Amino acid sequence: METLIAYTFHRDGAVRAAEGRARVEAYYHELWGRKAEHHGYDGSTVGLHVWDRAESTCFWPSWHDTGELRVGSLHTPLGYQRIVGDLPPYDAPGQLAHAVRRTPAAFLDLAPPFTLAVLEPLQERLDLFTDSIGVGRLFQVRLPDGWVWSNRPVAALLFAGVAATAARRGWSFAAACGWFMDDSTPYEGVLAVPGATHIVADGRQQRQTVSRIETTSIWSTDSLDTAEETAEALQDVAKSVARLWPGRPTVDLSGGRDSRVVAAAFLKAGVDLNLNSYDAVPGELEVAESLVQALPFQVDHTVTRRKPAQPTRPSPQPVAPPPALANRALGWHRYAEGLRPASYLFHAPPAGLAHVTHLAIGGAGGEVAHGHFYPADVLQLDALPLPDKLAAFGNRLRTRLTPTSGPVEPARAAVAEQIDHVLRTAVHGGIEDATMLDYFYLVERLRRWGTTGERSGVVSPLLVPAFVRSAFALSPAQRVGNELHRDLVRHLVPEWADVPFFTPAQPAPRKAPAKIRCLADAPDRDVIEQLLEDVDGFDQDSLTTLWAASTAGASSAAGEAALHQALWRATFDQHLDQVNVHLPASARASVRPAPVSPAPTDRTPPPKRPVRRFVRHAAVRRLAATAAWKAFRGTRVGSSWRSLTQ
Repeated sequence: METLIAYTFHRDGAVRAAEGRARVEAYYHELWGRKAEHHGYDGSTVGLHVWDRAESTCFWPSWHDTGELRVGSLHTPLGYQRIVGDLPPYDAPGQLAHAVRRTPAAFLDLAPPFTLAVLEPLQERLDLFTDSIGVGRLFQVRLPDGWVWSNRPVAALLFAGVAATAARRGWSFAAACGWFMDDSTPYEGVLAVPGATHIVADGRQQRQTVSRIETTSIWSTDSLDTAEETAEALQDVAKSVARLWPGRPTVDLSGGRDSRVVAAAFLKAGVDLNLNSYDAVPGELEVAESLVQALPFQVDHTVTRRKPAQPTRPSPQPVAPPPALANRALGWHRYAEGLRPASYLFHAPPAGLAHVTHLAIGGAGGEVAHGHFYPADVLQLDALPLPDKLAAFGNRLRTRLTPTSGPVEPARAAVAEQIDHVLRTAVHGGIEDATMLDYFYLVERLRRWGTTGERSGVVSPLLVPAFVRSAFALSPAQRVGNELHRDLVRHLVPEWADVPFFTPAQPAPRKAPAKIRCLADAPDRDVIEQLLEDVDGFDQDSLTTLWAASTAGASSAAGEAALHQALWRATFDQHLDQVNVHLPASARASVRPAPVSPAPTDRTPPPKRPVRRFVRHAAVRRLAATAAWKAFRGTRVGSSWRSLTQ
């Protein structure tokens, strides 16, 4: 629920800030569950506001006032002791702020996610820092006479008094690959601040300076971190967790690579913890249990087991109908502000931002050390001359990320252009082997990861800079062989070094393919069909064909994913209406984006836009005409269009 707002206005600062704060609190009041506590400061030209839980579960304060400085934090600076020494968490924010203002590059030694805002009232100066990857999230809105920054795009727009509209560029990326690439966001006029960025807003001079360290120079360095140094950095993160959160942390231990390294770091650091394993994939729990048994000391280990399948019995109680998927998508947009991927469509969104508070320790980031985007023939492609290699890797990424049908051609071209741009940036930074794919994963995919930077309390030790530097020092062959993970386990818990990493067994061939969950089976299918009739960024003929296949129960997984993404985009417009009711009518009208095509110069009314209707496949039409199908349709639970906009 943590929400940060920072701003600089050239005029009417106090009045505009008060109005903006009122709009933000009106919109988020229910999402915060009435549990938010506000701290803030408004100067004549700069200001800073933070809303956080009144009873925080972390000892690091999101707001710190030294009198000289006001410090706002998002997430927790794991490893802060390396910069300011062994200070208690409640006393450290001011010292950390002074240290990184003197030496901004020191901020990159902290483990992401972490975002810091520092306001110096006497100098009317505001400093903003993003972590080395940008996972901690900071978005900006530029105004004619100022700027607004926030970790939540909607909060930035409401505070600025700017209406929320869909960003064509951002949704063009999302239509083709599922996320918002480069600096784009779901909202027009809202940009994502990249990682390793330091912004200084000088209110007196009405001037802003931005400095950024190029990520290739951060990760590709001659000062190689040894396995011992990386293991030490991971232990520092574990010790920070033990100091910054009360109680015993729970660390997941599966049979895989990333969780083993994380658990080994906590055990080596001597942190009193509980290990937890899931009985989810056949054979994986056995590997985790063997790891616990191999330890030379006792450790608490719990197992979260799958519930056994229950035989189907007639229920004396009426079964609740399945939820309306269009409303569920709208709920996700309200919760995550368009930043969660459409793959969450069949999951229920949390009721609000205050409902998830537990400490979550995971292995996000470990993928950079084992080739997340590597094709099966990566080593053969890596032997090609550089121009051919660039073309081959770019083509493999485009094939993997972009579905064969659904998005319009300009959306595909935008993703292809961004892929080429990022790969060439890697080459210009000195990365000329398959590591450019890992660079793409780090700067494009990882920082857009849905949940890592969404809330406080998510700890990802493998994002620590030492681990990422060590990963980038690997050759592609070493990355394929998991050599960094093996070396780290050997240094941290030698008893685990010879236990092979778990790999799922190949599924046995099925007599019949598994049934695909079809969007057309949703209880609100009629509403969904209307929403899919004209979706920006998607080819209508393609959507018509995909919907016909879904209706006939003949979809592919890729086809259903494209339909999910189209529904995600269509319901986002309803979310915009929910946001904009908190703005004055004049503000809503004044900032609507201009039409794409030029307005006619004469007064002749434009021709009516033809109504586009779905053209169903002949087999589907025959099925729809049968009495059995009509009876089946009559049992479905309807959902009105009005329910989407309430």
